[in-house]
Amino acid sequence: MSEINATKRTDIYQIDPRNVDVVAGFNVRREFAIDELKEQIKLNGVLNPITVIPTKAADGSERYRLVDGERRLRATLAAIEEGADIRRIKAIFLPRNTSEEEQLVQQMMRNEGKNFTEYECAIMFNRFRDFGYTQTEIAAKFGKSPTFVCRCLSLMELAPEIQQSLERGEISTNAVREIVGQNKENEAAQVAAVNAAVSKAKATGKHTANNNDVPTHVKLLKAIKKASLAFKQAMALREELGNDMVLDVVCCRASIEAVAAQTEVVLEMVESYNKAAQDGNK
Repeated sequence: MSEINATKRTDIYQIDPRNVDVVAGFNVRREFAIDELKEQIKLNGVLNPITVIPTKAADGSERYRLVDGERRLRATLAAIEEGADIRRIKAIFLPRNTSEEEQLVQQMMRNEGKNFTEYECAIMFNRFRDFGYTQTEIAAKFGKSPTFVCRCLSLMELAPEIQQSLERGEISTNAVREIVGQNKENEAAQVAAVNAAVSKAKATGKHTANNNDVPTHVKLLKAIKKASLAFKQAMALREELGNDMVLDVVCCRASIEAVAAQTEVVLEMVESYNKAAQDGNK
């Protein structure tokens, strides 16, 4: 039987949340959504500890610089303002000499609440890229795949206006990728389509635009490209068949069905686009 490891004691402190300082811009989180968490804290208190670095104010009083847990802290302070009797919350202390890189790693790895969005991950990964890390090294540092890191970092190459919409949670990354994918060389068209999607979502009472809010002309362009690709693939297969009449007939039928299916989608898109244009002119 293998030897059982002895229990190791790790201190979790109780601190006044009003003594915690938040460094502006340090947290990569951009959307906090604290209302539901605030109500949970009123009922049950703060269950998971925040992470801080102990410091001193100019007058010698104790202060703490926040590393992880800003959403919990915001919700706690909001609950206190509404009358909740919360005098102390749990906190894990990091050494005063903890590097900025290690603080950022702690911020992401200790996150136990609302998941970071891809854009928030992009902000984090971009900071490490500025530190000199490669994408492969960033992936290893955070336990993510290189593909995911690359996917996130691509968001940092978008127009500032689009990044602002992502930061404010006005549009999903999937919707942005659909728009950008159809307008790769036209940044102005990307921005216009994102703004249109956001406006459409807001008009229907939605906070975040998704793929359903992507402008019809963008979806139409996507459908046309699919129809064109289906036709080219069918013609390429037909060339490979040569004089085989049986397979030639099968291939032709398949190509006709593939193109017809995409053509039907295109026609539906055109009809929808025309109707929208007519409604807009009324």
